[in-house]
Amino acid sequence: MSTEHTSVDQKCYRCDAEGNTAEHVPPRSFFPEGFRTNLWTVPSCEAHNLTNSRDIEYVRNVIVSHRNATGTAHSLAQNASFRSFERSAALFFQTFREFEPIIIDDEETAAFRFDLPRFTRVMEAIAYALYFKVNGETHRSSWHVFSPTLVSSNEVRGVPDSWQAFRGMMRTIPFTPATVPVPEVFRYGTHVWSEGGLAYAFEFYGGFEVFVWMNPEQSY
Repeated sequence: MSTEHTSVDQKCYRCDAEGNTAEHVPPRSFFPEGFRTNLWTVPSCEAHNLTNSRDIEYVRNVIVSHRNATGTAHSLAQNASFRSFERSAALFFQTFREFEPIIIDDEETAAFRFDLPRFTRVMEAIAYALYFKVNGETHRSSWHVFSPTLVSSNEVRGVPDSWQAFRGMMRTIPFTPATVPVPEVFRYGTHVWSEGGLAYAFEFYGGFEVFVWMNPEQSY
């Protein structure tokens, strides 16, 4: 989220309203202090810029809490996450409700109930903004979102996960890496199917993966 104003007379990256503010791609709060140089932005109406700020904070906090997120940028972002919890105990308990200690690879960690709709909304917004940034036009259809990094506590206990085969399939797709301003925080690759479909592979903080794609019949 950003409240910076744009000087370019463009429409919003999500709708036909005037894009009179600048939305960061990904949201600025994902980038800790020291990693905010030359960040990408797209024109946005105020509604699409401001209304999802709580979802963005929630998703950022979940990602930086995941064991697959690593590196210097992750550590600084995690500090920002802790500060947000200090400001709001309610946010902490909302994020980590039904907290359950578990062991993965002989390391003690935890599982907690995850708000998938909020996560999906934020990843969709990033995909819409990225599409606009690259193509200069609004993507009008929906996106599918799947994170192979997220697993259920049942899978950790050895209970078969019906999504395991899908994880493996998505990871075989030959994504073409793109140049990004701050790879320590966010990297992505693109794959275009011959039928016209488009897929993105996002990576946050060196290890948290998300796949976002549209079907071929949606590519308009």
